[in-house]
Amino acid sequence: MHLYLHIPYCAAKCPYCDFNSVAGREAEYGRYVDALVQEVRRLPRGPYDTLFIGGGTPSILPPALLARLLAAVRAHIALADGYEWTCEANPGSADAERFAVLAEHGINRLSLGVQSTHDHHLRFLGRVHDAREAETALALARAAVPRVSADLIMGLPGQTDAEMLQDLSLYARHDLDHASVYHLTYEPGTEFHARRSRGELSDIDPDTSRRQFDLLWSGLSALGLEAYETSNFSRAGNESRHNLAYWRQHDYHAAGAGAVSTLAGVRMTREKHSGRYIDAIASGNDAAWRNEILTPGDRLRECWMLGLRLREGVDTERTGALGDHAARWQPRAEAMIGQGLLEADGRWLRLTRRGRPVQDEVTVWMMP
Repeated sequence: MHLYLHIPYCAAKCPYCDFNSVAGREAEYGRYVDALVQEVRRLPRGPYDTLFIGGGTPSILPPALLARLLAAVRAHIALADGYEWTCEANPGSADAERFAVLAEHGINRLSLGVQSTHDHHLRFLGRVHDAREAETALALARAAVPRVSADLIMGLPGQTDAEMLQDLSLYARHDLDHASVYHLTYEPGTEFHARRSRGELSDIDPDTSRRQFDLLWSGLSALGLEAYETSNFSRAGNESRHNLAYWRQHDYHAAGAGAVSTLAGVRMTREKHSGRYIDAIASGNDAAWRNEILTPGDRLRECWMLGLRLREGVDTERTGALGDHAARWQPRAEAMIGQGLLEADGRWLRLTRRGRPVQDEVTVWMMP
């Protein structure tokens, strides 16, 4: 069993972020925690193999409120043997006291949104921390919990190869077992998207993107961090088990404003506005914003899309069970194999390293 909890609050809204997050509602924190706990108490007790507290910025909650939330969650749910419990944190709101509270209540993995080790790039990204604070936060995290991951963003305007390699050096410096490195995108509804529409920002050159992508893979591989998903790298056995559950289409529970759960073919998205979410839960309602019935076709398309992101690839026995037989996809796969973009291994079909930079195009070609 898997559980996701959402904390929608941030110190500031980053201009590239399209997640369900909001700044400036500090007075609401206590009521939100009460509502989140109330929703958690409606869920099955478990035991849960993985839990993930994301945001937003979960570490923005004051230590006493974090302790209140985590104690209430632990009072209701059971943890499976060998569980993984991740909490996201930002360097701007990370300190030894907060990390001690998280560890005391059972969190054993921290994911820090570093994004860059260069102050000028951090300012461009609208981050509230600087490079020195990121280094301090990583050291504190390593001292608090057994497993630590750091997020970076690549593909930044003006980012040099040398800067990118310097960013990667933080994984060796702090002996991290997991890396998440995302290419900058201009998502609709974000400030960066509006700026690009006005001609103030533009995508980096595709050749530069591919070259830096290759530098990324080679640099992390040299540190023992191998790609197990398009944007995620780890030492063997240190993959994010929670995220793998999503990518392998497992069922998962969720609670919180905008949180999404998928259970028995029904995907439920909760009310995204934190105030309306609080009111709905306090009134005894489920805070559902949208319920989506996943058809076999939906599951099949997700199987291809998610499977091609993973190192293990697409399980063609599963696609066959969903009604997509080899007669449709095999000629397409053979064409991609001939170009060195895909490889077949028994029942599995996966992207090669050469195919990763054109993943979107190959996915569209392979999907029904």
